[in-house]
Amino acid sequence: MNMEEIIKSIVRQILPLINKKILIFISGGKVNAESLISTLSDFELIDYNIVMSEAAASVIDKRLIEKLKGRIIDSQDKLNETIRSSEFILIPILTRNTLSKVALGIEDNLITIGIARAIMLSKEIIAVRDSYDSQNSINISEGFSSNLAYNSMLSNHEKILDSFGVKFIDSSEFRETIQDKFYKSSLQPFDKKKVDIPERYTESNKKENIARQNKLIENKKEERIIFNSSILTVKDINHTLEDGVIRLNKGTIITPLAKDYIYNNNLRVEFC
Repeated sequence: MNMEEIIKSIVRQILPLINKKILIFISGGKVNAESLISTLSDFELIDYNIVMSEAAASVIDKRLIEKLKGRIIDSQDKLNETIRSSEFILIPILTRNTLSKVALGIEDNLITIGIARAIMLSKEIIAVRDSYDSQNSINISEGFSSNLAYNSMLSNHEKILDSFGVKFIDSSEFRETIQDKFYKSSLQPFDKKKVDIPERYTESNKKENIARQNKLIENKKEERIIFNSSILTVKDINHTLEDGVIRLNKGTIITPLAKDYIYNNNLRVEFC
């Protein structure tokens, strides 16, 4: 590879990151907090805006936040403007407290106010479930998963936020999901079959036949189950699977765990 090709390759990798505005909400959980925030700091060209709860400011190492080189949002006026201008919202640390408040419509600090407004504005939101997840190994080891009724309550709160459009992932999926999101990468889209037109057809007949075929294709598409969210997780697969095929809109990101599930179960992915 010559120098020109090397430079082009570097530019292709850097350009998708420049000027991306991402809003991060950080509440006061400790589960995998260091690794999650460190992952974000690896993407140095991203323009981060950060909203932190008082609890987060007291328990998370200040040096981790400084490595993000982001702006701290500390007022509602700044918050409203930032939410509207952000490409999407990240919640790498979501505590039980914040999860429950947002699910119940409680807005009592910048974190809960901001997440609620982002939901109301239909902004894309990606949240990591580790801090509140009763199935997380750290929570289990500390005995925070013993009460099944309480676990069920948290699960119901997650379902409420999921119905609002919040996409939940595990920390093990975080780096690859965010990287894919930043670079807008995904599996290669499938090629549509070409419509064969017999040579005896006139130009007019060809156009009419193509129009009819396209209409049939569109009608067929309407009958299919097509997953409309921008990120497909393992939990989404059963809801969108049809005859061993998962149909996604172009640009949909497939999380690492979902990719493994698709591969291990010999499922097929089609991009529409």
